[in-house]
Amino acid sequence: MRESTILFPVLIFLASIFLAQARNLNEVDCSSSCGDIHNIKYPFRLRGDPSGCGDPDYEFSCVNNKTILEIFPGKYYVKNISYTDNLLRLVDVNLANGSCSLPSGSLQNVDGFVQDVRYKGHVNYTTESRIRFIKCSRNVTLENQKAYNYTEVSCLRRNGTFIYAVVDGMYSNYNIQPSCSLVSVTPVDYHDDVYKSPSYEAIVKVLQAGFDLGWSVECRDCSLAGKNCGIGAKAWDTRPIIFQCEKDYKELTESEARLIVVGICLAAVIGLVLIVVVLVFVIRKYKKRKQLEKNMQNQQSSALSNSNSRTS
Repeated sequence: MRESTILFPVLIFLASIFLAQARNLNEVDCSSSCGDIHNIKYPFRLRGDPSGCGDPDYEFSCVNNKTILEIFPGKYYVKNISYTDNLLRLVDVNLANGSCSLPSGSLQNVDGFVQDVRYKGHVNYTTESRIRFIKCSRNVTLENQKAYNYTEVSCLRRNGTFIYAVVDGMYSNYNIQPSCSLVSVTPVDYHDDVYKSPSYEAIVKVLQAGFDLGWSVECRDCSLAGKNCGIGAKAWDTRPIIFQCEKDYKELTESEARLIVVGICLAAVIGLVLIVVVLVFVIRKYKKRKQLEKNMQNQQSSALSNSNSRTS
């Protein structure tokens, strides 16, 4: 039992070294390219790469010399990969050419979060914004003053159905108008002029520019283990951004609780004994010193008496 207790941490340590070396090998030996993207390496891979290259969860496809990332149900052109910042620069395939179209999918949910354990969402929090595509059965901009930031996508109007692009900043309150429903949510870089006075032409340019999406293999592993993963308290200014996995907290068993109580009681008894020993030592030392002082006084008194008797 004792040998297995010692051996287990050793095996974990060796496994971590092996995984680290395997990652390094993947980074060095496995590098792919597609069109303008020449640095596809761990954790990413291209579909068709050897099985030992990259992580299967971070696979791209190469179509017509364009690198494509699929996040159900959308497809995105990969414009850049930053391994320093752990960021991908993406553009929705339906919006890349400025054509009149809805996004291929909704990358974010209604609250603006990416529901994919591989990616932690739009990481540039200081410049984050999003555009919500809304479908309405009526022209809400004519009926409701609260819909001032609803910009109609007139080329998508069909049979009395109106499509609007709603620019939503990071701290904006989102209230959908009556007779409307959410179609999709697309993150974009924040532009003050677009936010204050949105026009569809300006929105199209913002959509064509794309957005940054962060990834974290460690956070993916943490989430798959059923734990919460978040950004560390002091990690906002670091590059890449450091994600932390929640610590394991397990309830004590009855035997463990008893051992803790016994340990506390034993420590209290030992502490009490030590206090008694110290007190006894101090008292004895005090009594001994007092006895020595008394003996010295007696000797001095005796010597004085003898001196007086001789004088007389």
